[in-house]
Amino acid sequence: MPISYRLVAGTFDPYSVATITTVHVPFVTSSMQRLINDGVIASGDSFVAVAAGANEASLFSSLGITDATITNLADNGAAGVAPFAWSHEAAQDLSFADGSFDWGFVVDGLHHCPSPHAGLLELYRVARKGVIVFEASDSALMRFARRTGMTGDYEIEAVVANNGNGGGVNNTPVPNFVYRWTEAEFEKTIRSNDPTGEPTFRYFRALHLPWEAAQMRQRGAKRRVLQIAGPVLKAATKVTKKQRNSIGMIALKPSVLRPWLHQTSEGVTFNPDYQIEHFK
Repeated sequence: MPISYRLVAGTFDPYSVATITTVHVPFVTSSMQRLINDGVIASGDSFVAVAAGANEASLFSSLGITDATITNLADNGAAGVAPFAWSHEAAQDLSFADGSFDWGFVVDGLHHCPSPHAGLLELYRVARKGVIVFEASDSALMRFARRTGMTGDYEIEAVVANNGNGGGVNNTPVPNFVYRWTEAEFEKTIRSNDPTGEPTFRYFRALHLPWEAAQMRQRGAKRRVLQIAGPVLKAATKVTKKQRNSIGMIALKPSVLRPWLHQTSEGVTFNPDYQIEHFK
């Protein structure tokens, strides 16, 4: 039976949690600009952003993107998103038809879903071209940070930032598990959902030290550890980029069908000519 998460009455600040934080803005902006420069994102492309708010609207405006729909679960989520459209949406259960937008887009929002994979695949479903996802990355360094208490498995700080009224799983007061991704997991999830052809994948990485979370704690031990370890981590991850803790994951939908498939008037199906040629 699915778990039900009860929202506590109150006024939520949707921009303090599942939206681009100040520290992530340069990473997200530079990654998006590279996609534009490389011709992956075309002028006039349409976007749907989930778990989003005013910061995503500001990002799109700064990049010259003019067609975007900003969505989240907050009752006052439309604040600050003009001139873009807004819709009250759960990332795992979007109301839009298949292929309604060119791109599905999310920054640090999938780990607020009860199933981050379901949230990813909903974005993929409503996109024509593909998905652009920025999330926490799993790595040996991050596993070490979790074991030593430098970072946590549950985003308690997000709920604290919302005065205990929201910011957790599905924007409820229940702190969400911080789901961290690997490239292999991202690719397996996309390929399992869309076996019709070979997607195109691309990745960006950045190191973000948890200063914001450390500042919220009453004790300063974590801040002191970060002050010592920060320069070392920055130097080390310049060499081993896959150990960085933020990852931008892009999946472009297949443009060519697998050789064992073909298009018919009823849709994509198995190609009998492939069977005749390759099987007895």
